[in-house]
Amino acid sequence: MGYEILEKVIELTDSSEALEKRFDSLAKSISQSLSFDQCAIYLFDEERKIFSLSAADGDRNDLVHTYHDGEGLPWSAIKKNRPIIANISDVNDGRWRGIKDNGLLGFATAAVYPIKDDTGNYGMLYLKSRKKKIVPLRKRKLLSVISLQIGMAIKTNECILNLTSVNTKMRDMQARLIHAEKLLALGEMAATLAHEIKNPLMSIGGFAKRLSQQFTKDAPERMYADMIVKESKRVEKLLHGILNFSTNKGFDLKDENISSLIDDTLALFEDEFKRINIKIVKELKGNITAVKADAEQLRLVFTNLFTNAMQAMENGGILTVKTDCVEKWITAEVTDTGGGIEPSIIGNIFNPFFTTKAEGTGLGLAIAHTIVANHKGMIEVMNDIGKGVTFLVKLPALVQ
Repeated sequence: MGYEILEKVIELTDSSEALEKRFDSLAKSISQSLSFDQCAIYLFDEERKIFSLSAADGDRNDLVHTYHDGEGLPWSAIKKNRPIIANISDVNDGRWRGIKDNGLLGFATAAVYPIKDDTGNYGMLYLKSRKKKIVPLRKRKLLSVISLQIGMAIKTNECILNLTSVNTKMRDMQARLIHAEKLLALGEMAATLAHEIKNPLMSIGGFAKRLSQQFTKDAPERMYADMIVKESKRVEKLLHGILNFSTNKGFDLKDENISSLIDDTLALFEDEFKRINIKIVKELKGNITAVKADAEQLRLVFTNLFTNAMQAMENGGILTVKTDCVEKWITAEVTDTGGGIEPSIIGNIFNPFFTTKAEGTGLGLAIAHTIVANHKGMIEVMNDIGKGVTFLVKLPALVQ
């Protein structure tokens, strides 16, 4: 019988199922194989110093879900650094050798085995019987091996979780490096564009405008010339965006009130918002902690965010702008009701030149992201598909 239960324990602990599900099966197998009325597995929380119930099988009456520091037989076993086999003389008292344990009420025999190794405690295996029973040496050794096997399962699960977390962080770091490489390549390209495109473009636009004035308003040639002027301005706007994005001009950092800065920027959009029926909801804290920032650059951030929101709500909607101080961050939320961003493209919205708009340059959010990053802040996106999107700008609060 000993080999059968041990084989079952090994099979369950090596399973790829979720740890909680494995423990449910383990508790059931152990209680049935070793003829106990109840088998419970507790996990140890080092930070809170508690044993929390993870799985149990059998009679659940008087089952204690949490043992706090120093309570019951689990903590006694930890202090003694060995298993406890307890035979209780009075099943209605809930005590063994002066140790109070509400989980003992109604039970005559209990076996408590720490789940631990040289590196620390992982939990507790707690078995109980309503009738007095002898736990022979062979079963005691078997329970020790089972406890070790459960400990290995817990430790392996922790390692998997840690590796998963590290892998996620590495992927995030890789994405940041790729983004940084794009920025570097874009900076090099911008210098070339400035010399090779700017001067010829100005000439094209200027001469096209002069050519347009030579024709009557109804002449088809004037329409063509005006189109050249319009497209020249669009290319000039694209070039200007690239230069703003890639050129490090240095910041003029001063103490700024982000609520006032946002309010001023919103005022520039007031007529445009009214024209397309966008309602503004402002929750701007007036006495908010200052940030060390370049006001002109931050206005550009919120100009791009407001422009994005306006394009998303071209048929009207609600734009909500909030500011707050959360721990060491000054936060600004910009929320629209434009239906949100398609999940398939949300990972690309901060990439330069990525756009879903026919007239867009794909630089607005990329510029905003770069400016905020240069202020040692961050932009987070909360996408509520079908409803809208929130951009959360977080900047370090000025230390007073």
